Amino acid sequence: MTIRKENLVMQLQLHHEKALEVLLAEHGERLLSIIRKHLFTLPHLQQDCLVDVIQSIWDYIDCFDKENEFENWIGSVARYRCLEFLKLHRNEATIAWLIEKEIAEEEEVMVSCLEPDEQKLFFRFYREEELLQDASLTYRNMYELLNCIDTDICEYEKEPHCIKKWDEILRRIQIRKKEKRHRFSFLKYLGYSFGRMLAINIEL
Repeated sequence: MTIRKENLVMQLQLHHEKALEVLLAEHGERLLSIIRKHLFTLPHLQQDCLVDVIQSIWDYIDCFDKENEFENWIGSVARYRCLEFLKLHRNEATIAWLIEKEIAEEEEVMVSCLEPDEQKLFFRFYREEELLQDASLTYRNMYELLNCIDTDICEYEKEPHCIKKWDEILRRIQIRKKEKRHRFSFLKYLGYSFGRMLAINIEL
């Protein structure tokens, strides 16, 4: 099947790897513009952040609400990942107070779109606080809640980007995906061990 803008979300949800190329071709420049605006104090990390944003879209695409605009959601994902980068690398900025100002302002702007209960939930996700298993919770994670945050995509003008650099971004994402697939999973190991024990007991 040919992947186009119209069926991009569905193909991403099916984890069709060619959809990553279309995602970058259609939205890469604008995502990069968002990143450059918010990580202007950390220019050496902008490409790393773009890789992280694309990976996050790939990992959490099932959290996208079809009632929302796809451009709005991925823009909100980019802004949230920028916040995470700012927090993680705040000590690398040459002007410390500037990065703290950017964090505070972006937090305030993002939560201004939310209802009071959603604002509290945003900061619980953001601070990685453990959430109780509450069946009444509307949002399971930050990426679902990001559907409620408005990102005026027109505010971020597209910035021309070299195709060779898109290829480099795709290569780095592929490496990350392979690393993730081959990472040791303790839960899978337990499941395998339990299955083996069960099989041995049945034989006995």
